Amino acid sequence: MSPQWTGPDDAPSAVDLYAGCGGMTFGLFLAGFHVRAAWEIRAPERYTYHVQHCQGNDLAQYGDATNVDPSKVPDDLSVLAGGPSCQGWSAAGGTVDPDDPRNEHAFSMVRWADACEPQLVLVENVVGMTELHGPLHSALVDELEEAGPGYEVRTLELNAADYGVPQRRKRVFIVGVRDGLPTPGTWTPPATHRDGQRQLLEFSNGRTLTGYTTAREAFDNGGDGPLPRPLESQSPADDPVHATIDDLVAYRDDPTDRHRVDPHSVSEFIERDGAEVWMPPNHVEIDHDRETRAGMAEWPLGFCGSSTTDRRLHPDEPAPTMTVSQGTPPVHFSGRSPADPHGSIDAVRRLTVREVARLQTFPDSYAFAGTKTEQYRQAGNAVPPLVAATVATHLREQVLEASSVTDEQREVPA
Repeated sequence: MSPQWTGPDDAPSAVDLYAGCGGMTFGLFLAGFHVRAAWEIRAPERYTYHVQHCQGNDLAQYGDATNVDPSKVPDDLSVLAGGPSCQGWSAAGGTVDPDDPRNEHAFSMVRWADACEPQLVLVENVVGMTELHGPLHSALVDELEEAGPGYEVRTLELNAADYGVPQRRKRVFIVGVRDGLPTPGTWTPPATHRDGQRQLLEFSNGRTLTGYTTAREAFDNGGDGPLPRPLESQSPADDPVHATIDDLVAYRDDPTDRHRVDPHSVSEFIERDGAEVWMPPNHVEIDHDRETRAGMAEWPLGFCGSSTTDRRLHPDEPAPTMTVSQGTPPVHFSGRSPADPHGSIDAVRRLTVREVARLQTFPDSYAFAGTKTEQYRQAGNAVPPLVAATVATHLREQVLEASSVTDEQREVPA
């Protein structure tokens, strides 16, 4: 599963706004879309994205997505995708102003759609966009419906676990189909995985679905096989740009983008217990003191506290949503717990960046740049590539390929 584009040059085109480290782009690649340009303003994310997706590809990379410039987008664009932040949005008197600077990120998607008239628009965001920011969501949908030639718009709420991601992660996808194109027979992609009683119900209705992918399966069978015990924590290198991610030079628009990165951001062979062990990138343990480990050992497997940092994985269930607040991921299921009071306290720890990435369906070759906190932010905030691929494939089949069939039928003489 390579993050590089290997398809034909004439494949349907896409651009990725607010691209982060590249989860949406990777999913679009897997779905057969040739991403031609991406926008991301944060330097560590841009560096990761550039190394993973731009090397050897015809893929341009830019910074500020609020600067709408249709000349940077291919003609007859198939997909305009992005995950803009809703933080800081403003709704004075219950009315959302698209021109308010606090709303510019969300509504830049509409401005790009208005300028470029893509066949499909795909906006990903947190569920809170509809639950907590209802006026923003409604205004965004209304504006998108009127953009360019007009769009048929639907809002989908998807759980990543339903599509094979080893994580219960609910997200909103706003989908726009340009007027004149076929609309999907079903807007929501059919689930491929189900949990418990829902799986039995689907089976009774004639559909056989796989059970949810668990955290244990992700760590044992995902990526390149079982993950080894992580490396012990190390301090970042003293030099501003440490050799990392295949030892490639950091991508930057200017020297101010130089930033520190942790060691072991590349895969390597290490010697452990007299044997040579392959260590994937970003698989470094957080340095916990014994008191901290003992406190986390009191949390039951599957525990979800009031804080997003107070969570512990259950090995036989999907993980909770990867929020990695301030670089603090959930706790691994290893070591002592109330169900295993004699387990090792020393084995109790929080997840490594690589484990978070596996729960997000990134391959082990996908290395993340930056400091440890920046790596966690990138891996945890990304759109899971498997979800992006599922949604994009569904839209390609239901809209673009259906449109091609309709055009061919029109060309057949009566």
